[in-house]
Amino acid sequence: MSTQIKRTVFDFLAINYTTTSPSVRVLKEGNYPTPKKGNEFIQRWYLSLQGENNPLVSRTTGSQDSTTEQQMVYRYDWAFGITLIEGFYWDWMKELSDESSLAVHIMLEPVGNAPEAVPISAVLSTLHPSRNTKSVWDLAWPKIPKAASDMAKLGVPALPFLNYVSNGLMLGSNILESYTENQKNWFLYQFLDERRKCPTVEWRINKKVLVEYGPLLRGTLFLAFYGAPESTAGGSVKVSLRPQIRYCAESDICFVIPTDGLDETQQVFIEVSPKVS
Repeated sequence: MSTQIKRTVFDFLAINYTTTSPSVRVLKEGNYPTPKKGNEFIQRWYLSLQGENNPLVSRTTGSQDSTTEQQMVYRYDWAFGITLIEGFYWDWMKELSDESSLAVHIMLEPVGNAPEAVPISAVLSTLHPSRNTKSVWDLAWPKIPKAASDMAKLGVPALPFLNYVSNGLMLGSNILESYTENQKNWFLYQFLDERRKCPTVEWRINKKVLVEYGPLLRGTLFLAFYGAPESTAGGSVKVSLRPQIRYCAESDICFVIPTDGLDETQQVFIEVSPKVS
């Protein structure tokens, strides 16, 4: 088994970012226009995606009287960071929408006779303590052992050959609860992507997470791949990363999507080719 890593860093200009029809233009380093205040901005983004590119296919074997399920679960880790460029500083966090500030998508696009990629679980990771220890960390701490325990229950039976996964999660220090008391931090959502025509897992993240934990976020998606041996030959699953940011107060689905300005070769994705054991 081998792990593949894809990364990119790029600068872009966002236009009409507070409206329902924002657009983006990827910039070449050193060739930056002067943004129109209140209508345009320039940011630098970092994207990273890593995971197993030849996972084993999970399958059910046996007869009608006796069946055995061989489930293999694999982790795919993403990282997403935002920063500004010297000479183009502005308070980009202040103007963000309080809720649904970010949407981080992992798209699962089948190619050829691909097995089905089935999401098993997902987490959003952080470091501790938080910037505001009184309002966030102290309140979140009692919940973290439970989150770690729940993830460990998944990890031990599903990943017997990757003990470090469940052991690391047992520490509980890298799992951000979806709620802190009655305030939502983030939530997961699944949908069918209109353009890619493929299943997509979304982390919808609120502004307070960026304020408390910083503008470099990391998450993990656990996947299993299912398919009959005769139907998966030559197939693959394109696992792609697509972060988005929202400044539009009129609609909670109108995001600035900088990756729309990247060529296909610049997109951050892993070509996953599951194989039958």
